[in-house]
Amino acid sequence: MKRHPSFTLGVVLVALTLTLVGNPFVQSFLFAQRESNANTVGKQIAILADEAINESSGIVRSHTNPNCFWTHNDSGDRPQLFLVNRQGKTVARVGLSKAKAIDWEDIAIHISGDEAHLIVGDIGGNTRSRKHVTLYVLREPKLTVDDLKSDVTLDLTVDFEVEMEVTFPRGVTNYESIAVDHSSNAILIVEKGNFSGRVFTVPVPVIPDKPQVMPGKPQAMVVEAKQLGVAPVPMATACDISADGRSLIIISYSIGFLFRRELSQAGELDSWKTALEREPAVFSLGKLRQTEGVCFSEDAKSIFVTSEKAPTPLVQIELPLDRSVR
Repeated sequence: MKRHPSFTLGVVLVALTLTLVGNPFVQSFLFAQRESNANTVGKQIAILADEAINESSGIVRSHTNPNCFWTHNDSGDRPQLFLVNRQGKTVARVGLSKAKAIDWEDIAIHISGDEAHLIVGDIGGNTRSRKHVTLYVLREPKLTVDDLKSDVTLDLTVDFEVEMEVTFPRGVTNYESIAVDHSSNAILIVEKGNFSGRVFTVPVPVIPDKPQVMPGKPQAMVVEAKQLGVAPVPMATACDISADGRSLIIISYSIGFLFRRELSQAGELDSWKTALEREPAVFSLGKLRQTEGVCFSEDAKSIFVTSEKAPTPLVQIELPLDRSVR
């Protein structure tokens, strides 16, 4: 019996739909839609007043400058960071001497004692043509109390300490998320995939105790990332890890996914691979237009997010801790 073309097309579409719905990563996306707005409260605390911040693509809390955040633009800007306070004012613009800004997508911070280092992720790969991505590591600039209180924005240029070229086992795809896991002294890199993303790790580089003897001569490293798991997050745009190493937040354009590592009876944290295999707490990020920056609050009970579209809001969202702590 000859079938009508529309019948055949309908069968194909139904089969494709059933296949996709049966995919655990698609189920996570559908679960996210169903569970949005569950147990979360968001509050806009500021608008970033600097018109130069028009595509905030990453954010992290400053360690050495109280009540401030570091952010940066997506591709198209020069290699510079913005230090903004909780009122949305740009306290400082910091250029990275000799760095490139092919596609800056996220920023993280590594803290060791009183030392803090920023890690800038030039990791975007929309064109799928890169042979490696780059992580720039620099000492966090520390401003004076007067500079932090000044009405005038400070313009600085600094050198970075380390330039890490990162390759991947099956080649470079697309990444928009990095975070530092202090419990393992590693940097996590999350792939941006349609329904899920592989999670990779590279070691935090060893930084000399003293600043460079020869400014402008950064340490060069080439490392291959190792895969440690898969995150059931569609289109991951940013991530962060809490200071205690127990919580991982990964966001998409409008949804947050919170993963938690459990403690064993011996008091040891389980692996991120195990944590990523558990059902995460999933919640809406509200009506922000394009969320591409996230970081934890100091107590890890809330997150701060920014949107890529100007004017740029800075929003604090309480986390659904009752669902994430088991």
